[in-house]
Amino acid sequence: MMIAAMMLMSIGAFAQGKMAVGANLGYAAYGDSYNPMGIGAKFQYEFVENIRGELAYNYWFPKDKAGVMDFDLNFQYLFPVAEDIKIYPLAGVNIAMQHGDMDEKESIFGFNIGAGAEYYLSEQLKLNLDIKYQRNKKTKTINGYDYDVKFDGPVFQMGIAYVF
Repeated sequence: MMIAAMMLMSIGAFAQGKMAVGANLGYAAYGDSYNPMGIGAKFQYEFVENIRGELAYNYWFPKDKAGVMDFDLNFQYLFPVAEDIKIYPLAGVNIAMQHGDMDEKESIFGFNIGAGAEYYLSEQLKLNLDIKYQRNKKTKTINGYDYDVKFDGPVFQMGIAYVF
């Protein structure tokens, strides 16, 4: 009975956090091999006051039949700097995958580190701007030659989210 009561209390605590869903437009400076423009979706959950987790999916449009998509799990610490403005550092993990019409597709595990800011238009609607460095790189050997497969570099994203 005691365990059931503790589980119910933890469910209530979980439901009290702020959540948000949103969309992003992005520019990834991966280099000339990929199209730098992309779109994405995100889900944010504020576990405790000013500490938030974010799960995001980004689709970077193909160039020459090859593109990249990635999944991010980031953590952010929110600093309120004005009534409707918060800034935050972010850090997290990432998996990037090639997509498109190609012989071999690669998936690479990496990390993100950066910062962002958000502006609340209302209690339920906010705009954001993120700047992060995404590090995804591995060396592959084919026919005795090494070459780097990488989806790393600065990523700039701006977005909108609905808070509930």
